[in-house]
Amino acid sequence: MESLIVACLCAQWCGVCREWRPGFEALATRYPQARFVWIDVEDAAEALGDGEVDNFPVLAVQRGDLLLYCDVLPQQPGTWARLIDTLAALDAADAAQTATRLRQLGGLDIDLRRFLR
Repeated sequence: MESLIVACLCAQWCGVCREWRPGFEALATRYPQARFVWIDVEDAAEALGDGEVDNFPVLAVQRGDLLLYCDVLPQQPGTWARLIDTLAALDAADAAQTATRLRQLGGLDIDLRRFLR
């Protein structure tokens, strides 16, 4: 199974995002098997395409080419950790269904692999 990519979509000017970054980095140490990336939406505007982030911070989680989650979440490490645990535990069929439902709902359509270094 491919490891998760966990991204926080934010903006440098956003005070909430700046305050949340240490919490996000703490989650990264809790999940060494996942790849964590902090994405400033203004710096990444071209890669995000037509996608608009209306509120911050946005958690995005991807496994392989399947975007499993992409939405605003409160800055609560426990909430993010539970969601990451749930998504990591999905089998291949459930992950595909989850990604399909997310696409059907519309919203941001991104490939987080573009942001890995």
